Amino acid sequence: MNYKVILYQNGNDLTGILIHSSISELPKMQSTQTAVLTQSLNAVDTFVFSIGYENPGYNLVTPMRSLVKVYDGKDLIFYGRIIKQNPVMDSSGLLYQTFTANSVEDFLHDSVQIQQTVSSCTIKQYLQAIIAQHNSQVESYKKIILGAVDVSGSVVTRYLDYEDTFDSITNRLINVYGGYITVEFNNGHSTLNYVNSVGEKSLTPLRLGFNMKSASKVIDPTSVVTRLIPTGDDISTDDDSSSTTDSSLTTDEQVVTPKTVLSNPNYVQDSDLESEFGVHYGTENFSGVTDAATLLTQAKAWIAKQSTATESWEIEASNLHLIDKAVDDFKVGNQYQFVNDYVAPTEWLQVSEVDLDLVAPTNSTIKVGDTSLTLSVYLSNKAKSEQNLQKKLSYLTQLSNAHVNTINKQVKVTSDLSDNYTALSATVQNIIDNNDVWVSGNKFIDTSSNNGAMSVSDFTTLYATGVKGIMVKATEGTTYVNSTAASHLANANSAGIKTVGAYHFLVGGSTGTAQGQAFLAEIKALGLPTSTIVACDIEDPSLSSNLSTLNSMITDFYKVLTDAGYTNTCDYASASWFGTRFTSTAKYKWIASIGVTTKPNGADAWQYTWTYNGGKLDCSYSYDKAFI
Repeated sequence: MNYKVILYQNGNDLTGILIHSSISELPKMQSTQTAVLTQSLNAVDTFVFSIGYENPGYNLVTPMRSLVKVYDGKDLIFYGRIIKQNPVMDSSGLLYQTFTANSVEDFLHDSVQIQQTVSSCTIKQYLQAIIAQHNSQVESYKKIILGAVDVSGSVVTRYLDYEDTFDSITNRLINVYGGYITVEFNNGHSTLNYVNSVGEKSLTPLRLGFNMKSASKVIDPTSVVTRLIPTGDDISTDDDSSSTTDSSLTTDEQVVTPKTVLSNPNYVQDSDLESEFGVHYGTENFSGVTDAATLLTQAKAWIAKQSTATESWEIEASNLHLIDKAVDDFKVGNQYQFVNDYVAPTEWLQVSEVDLDLVAPTNSTIKVGDTSLTLSVYLSNKAKSEQNLQKKLSYLTQLSNAHVNTINKQVKVTSDLSDNYTALSATVQNIIDNNDVWVSGNKFIDTSSNNGAMSVSDFTTLYATGVKGIMVKATEGTTYVNSTAASHLANANSAGIKTVGAYHFLVGGSTGTAQGQAFLAEIKALGLPTSTIVACDIEDPSLSSNLSTLNSMITDFYKVLTDAGYTNTCDYASASWFGTRFTSTAKYKWIASIGVTTKPNGADAWQYTWTYNGGKLDCSYSYDKAFI
């Protein structure tokens, strides 16, 4: 990485002087101090650096007029002005100066807008008016050209007031319409763009054991309100004294004007939030509301929409791009996949800030801007984090136990071979001669899209607990196809778990024949052979309560399958439905009976739990080797 820093004394200096280069013979910044370039989204980039007394730029800086450029090879990655100067002599007698520079966006703080109306304008025309006002007030080197604008909004009349230009863009555009402001410097001109999105998804992950040194995530729920006391407009009264303010009175002596409020109770409550965070009161005034019914409606909408918590990240990573060009560089706006289940579930994070150390360039600190979380997302992330951590710890424990068990088994096998070789030989020969020997009670799981993405590692953990087979949901009704079925089967098989078969979720509203055809098409697409179990999940409330009607529907469903060679049919339902809601004619019965300790009568397979291994996962015992 060849970083180069050039100092310009002022806007008229077109040559500049080199104050830092990665090439050994050329000037250097103070390596024992700081040289950090911070790049951010929708903010002014900063560059903090130190140079020693021997550096050629030591006495050439004038704050607010001197400019600095930073190059990465031939690419300009920072251009701005020096705003602060800090001369230092440390305890060892070392002389140096530390400077702080802000990027060209900082020039927008040098101008102010004036009150004006921009009639019937697009967002681009509105921004052009802001930029034109800025350019009319500043020196030529601070002027900005408007580039691409793809943030959309209606054509309306917009207004400007007396305020800092940078703040005007932030408050009147970014905070209202979203999007990102970027500034490019080419051919001596600064070009400002206002775009909907920046960056791209990088192929380089942020992964523990690869490039991640440390990671921290802060979740702040301190602003949450679980009980909101809303107020509306002042209530009009004929008593003039209630609205009269005597300036001679202190605040606590002044008359309080009644407001529109709720009564009995005087608040609206979110019981889910309260269950998670406890009781936290807050207030909000709804201007223009003069009746309690409207106030109640708006208060409920407010408490439902509030952000439950904010989430922010800081990640320290090694920039491996410097030693391997096949690895992506870290760039502001790009998205990187965070992979460290000990901290948080795997997710894509957009980088809002990167701190580049120009003296130690392999070190980078990456920050992700604050994200507002709804209650459902907060609870989902919390559950995923706990589940992933538990999985990892459980897997490590199981792996350790498995090693111990393997060693114990090997010791026992060795002992048995030594003590009773003849008996062991006879047993082995019996297994060879009767290769269809099977024992009931093997465990298999069934999965659907509700289980989300499951990796080979997830299935390896399950295999270690004794899971030997998997059933996947393939279809539901005539239109729904489970998008996770193929990956679940492939990853399970890679972990040593065998495919048992697939099931269809039967619903009312369409014929058994139509649903059978939809199911047949999908199991063929999954490549399931005709020997696998094909099950019909019979439990939906939309199904007919008439015994004859539902029996006929199920018969039509299976006929489609058996005509295609899939003869290992299987009815799945709760124990209470068998014989009451329908008459089972399938080859096998897969009975769901949770909370009991014995196998249901007549079950070829028994689904005994919905929370296997501490997660939201169905598990069953097999009592026929057709399953597992």
